[in-house]
Amino acid sequence: MRHIKRTFICILIILLSMPVSVFAENEIEIDSNPRMQVSPETGEPAANVLNQPAKNYMLISNESVNPNSKQSTGTPVINNEKYQLEKNLRPEAFRMDVNLPFDTEKHEDRKLHGRSLMYKTLNKVGTKRNFNVFDFDKFIEYKIQAQLLYIGKKANVWGYDKNFTKEDAKKLGDEFDGNIYPAITEDFGNESDVDGDGKINILCYDIKDGFEYNGGYIAGYFYSRDLYDVPGSNKSEIFYIDTYPTMGMESKKDVTAAYSTLAHEFQHMVNFNQNVLVEGGEEMEPWLDEGLAMAAEQIYTGSVLKDRIDYYNSSYSVTNGHSLLYWDDYGDVLANYSLSYLFMQYVKVQSKQGDAIFKEIISDPSNSYKAVEKAAKKYMDPKLTFGKLMTNFRAALLLKEKSGKYGFNSEPGFNTIRPRIYKGSTANLRGGGAVVKEATGNETIPTSKGKNIKYTFFGPGEPRDHTAPAKPVVQKVSDRDTVVKGSAEAGATVYVKAGTANLGKSVSDSQKSFSVTIKKQKAGTKLEVYAVDKAGNKSDAATVTVIDKTPPAMPTVSKVSNRDLKVTGKAEAGSKVTVKAGGKVIGSDTADKAGKYVVNLKAKRKAGTALYVKATDKAGNASKERKVIVVDKIPPKVPEVNKVTNKTTTVKGKSEKEATVYVKSGKKVLGTAVVNNKGNFSVKIKKQKAGTVLNIYAKDKAGNTGKAAKVTVKKA
Repeated sequence: MRHIKRTFICILIILLSMPVSVFAENEIEIDSNPRMQVSPETGEPAANVLNQPAKNYMLISNESVNPNSKQSTGTPVINNEKYQLEKNLRPEAFRMDVNLPFDTEKHEDRKLHGRSLMYKTLNKVGTKRNFNVFDFDKFIEYKIQAQLLYIGKKANVWGYDKNFTKEDAKKLGDEFDGNIYPAITEDFGNESDVDGDGKINILCYDIKDGFEYNGGYIAGYFYSRDLYDVPGSNKSEIFYIDTYPTMGMESKKDVTAAYSTLAHEFQHMVNFNQNVLVEGGEEMEPWLDEGLAMAAEQIYTGSVLKDRIDYYNSSYSVTNGHSLLYWDDYGDVLANYSLSYLFMQYVKVQSKQGDAIFKEIISDPSNSYKAVEKAAKKYMDPKLTFGKLMTNFRAALLLKEKSGKYGFNSEPGFNTIRPRIYKGSTANLRGGGAVVKEATGNETIPTSKGKNIKYTFFGPGEPRDHTAPAKPVVQKVSDRDTVVKGSAEAGATVYVKAGTANLGKSVSDSQKSFSVTIKKQKAGTKLEVYAVDKAGNKSDAATVTVIDKTPPAMPTVSKVSNRDLKVTGKAEAGSKVTVKAGGKVIGSDTADKAGKYVVNLKAKRKAGTALYVKATDKAGNASKERKVIVVDKIPPKVPEVNKVTNKTTTVKGKSEKEATVYVKSGKKVLGTAVVNNKGNFSVKIKKQKAGTVLNIYAKDKAGNTGKAAKVTVKKA
């Protein structure tokens, strides 16, 4: 366990009837149909196992390596089972060995490792010393004064309990020096020596853990803080070993009951030294560190840890999907101990490397599941992922086949493992969690399962196809298309739906290509495309949004004159309207919801200029261009007129080119003429009396009439 407060809470839960933990990661929806597998190694039905009748099972595991991520299937979980202990479990089944947490990164500069203390204590039997210890019941630290009762080659044994005698200390110290120390260092590595005395202190006292007569208790703990020069540190390699109830509840102590705890805690010390002090890395993940610590117990004792298997067999938490990876300090942490122990023994069996596999895992710098995965790829299968390894482990717990990946290779002791059968219809699983259900042999895999949820089927009549096809790969679909194309599992039937409407289906050919005929769909419509194989397994749906490939209609354009600084009209709502002149964009605007647009121009355009107006929708589809000619709305200027006398028969002057000049007397038009390309005009008229007022004006080709010049006929 990694946290002082969590440890206490865990103990209380164990003492007060131990309610079921909530195991949440990936919610699983179980349909009413799996099918079962034969053993790949033997070719026989997978139910041909030790002490187990042939049945159909489905193992549902979460192969995610992240125990905290959630992947809900949307199906609610109702779990009202209460945890009850089987009365025939021995008290040892509730033993917890604690590895207290310490922030190594924060105190990196306070390491004692690699430097000498300013002074060393010369210990001798009878020496008394104050030690900082922890009260797990009250969440406090306090001091005790213990006496040195034994000095050995590697062990200094200290006692605080009055019933813990020098004889007990010698027996414990001799066992550590002669058997525990060599066994653990050979298979796991060496410890540190931060105080430079080459010794390990073993402090024996009644660890305050709230234990009275039954339930969980702390058998011992290791605190890495003691390897640092910080407040509260005992500044040495030290183990804390419980005298009550670990060594019995009577006055005479049975120190042999603490031997396995010593082996367990020594692995923690070695593990910390290798991964933190030597490699300079982080502490190993708790599920893995504890699994190795229990492997150390088994190496030392030479037999399986029956109490861990017994607890596994009685744990509702395991039945309900307890995660291997999530160290559940607030719930059934004893289930974690059982799973971690069994998993590391499974890895040992499958790697075929014996106990040497443990040192290899510790020596890997990863300090996480990656170290185990690397070993699995090396010794089991180069393609084996850690997620799949966890699934195989759960299958081994269920089937216990005599050989192959679904068993412990008939290792003595593991044949007492009992199947933990889940009765619910749904469950929430953290990464590393799993449940087993009895099956009919007709189940199918639900498509609503979490992405890391894997179904594995066992029983007579296997193997069958339980693998859902991969999600189809679909080509783009536009609002002009009448065919949906793509690739999917060969022979699978591909369905295309829009909402609840089935638009069409077709069978994927041998080249995995499919083509489903549909009616044209509106842009923005979401299509769901999925495949169903011949065994009835349904893939996840690929969602395709129909894209817009229909160009807007050509915009309408109001007349544009050489007096205008705006181009207006209507186009597809939301489309971008651009105006070009001479190949250059001279303005743009976005049509509003009603389709109206107003494009502002920086300058007026000459009459006769050709403007090209088009609309482009949000999908990038462009309409045809509408050509608009700038019309002339500017009238000619007042003509310049030469002198006119009573003898004049031709009125001459200057005006706008190609305009028609009119000469009027009152309402009578006396004559007209077209202005030549030099701007000169010459209008023939009859002689007019002196004093007659003539109105002379120009009218251009567009029909614009300018103001008249008033000219009075002079006397010659």
